[in-house]
Amino acid sequence: MNKLQNLFEKVAEQSSEQELSLINDFLNAIQQKQQNQAPTYLNAVFQMDTQYEQDQCIVTMPITPITHNSFNMPHGGIIATLSDNAMGFLINKDLHPEGKGAVTTNMTIHYVKSSTEKTLIATAKYLHKGRQTIVMECTVTQPDGRKIAYATGSFFVINPPTSSK
Repeated sequence: MNKLQNLFEKVAEQSSEQELSLINDFLNAIQQKQQNQAPTYLNAVFQMDTQYEQDQCIVTMPITPITHNSFNMPHGGIIATLSDNAMGFLINKDLHPEGKGAVTTNMTIHYVKSSTEKTLIATAKYLHKGRQTIVMECTVTQPDGRKIAYATGSFFVINPPTSSK
């Protein structure tokens, strides 16, 4: 623990205000996961808010410095992660009562515009629901409705392993 404290103190001493804010966000994310306020560390770190409406999953994510690429815009991999999560959240919400889950087997994403706002919204819905495979689609937009990306994903239905912390 002493080694970790020394590293933390050294990094904190040399940090800018933005970096201190990121450290704070990471610590809050870990605490949220520890308190079961977020399903995964990833969701907590990226501050994803998940809502379900009819047969759709809507995930909202703020754009913060941790999501930026080298041009200070949302990184394509972050947009792909947001899309994958929205599609996976909907499937797993629906399969959980059956004791099943699903994992991504393939995903294709098309980026159509760069993002200019501070929030992205991913809306996922079903294209095909089979017993073993599921195909989803997801649209990523800004709050003003501007479309940023389109994704499709294939998922394989599984019997999830028992979870452990």
